[in-house]
Amino acid sequence: MSSESGPLDVRVLTPVGAVFAGGATMVVAPGEAGPVGLLPRHEPMVCTLAHGKTRVVGAAGGEAVFATSEGYVTIDGSEVLVLVEQAIPVEEIDLARAQADLSAAEDALETAGDDEVARTNADAEKRRAENLIKVAEEYK
Repeated sequence: MSSESGPLDVRVLTPVGAVFAGGATMVVAPGEAGPVGLLPRHEPMVCTLAHGKTRVVGAAGGEAVFATSEGYVTIDGSEVLVLVEQAIPVEEIDLARAQADLSAAEDALETAGDDEVARTNADAEKRRAENLIKVAEEYK
């Protein structure tokens, strides 16, 4: 185990930049095989993430919650990196827009026919919208 016993140094990163950077006592992310909980002194690891909810419990209390896409989480010592295509803070989720996006994605899936690219894109958009709706409804 790591000799680090202080708070975790957490960064939630997307291709457009950092969405969160700060101290935490715990991070819970949606691992492919189920939720992954990270605490200080956790063994170093890399884990693949599924669409879901990522929670960062602050060192000073409070909690930051994000709807996150597929990606990876790593921990090494006290450093935690959540690397995802998209991370939207729960308070910034527009539920009506996510529902409209879901409807549009379902329509696109129906009309895609044999076009694999269109089907793949519509399916990805559908999963993204479903995740936003699920996380928003859980916290609002």
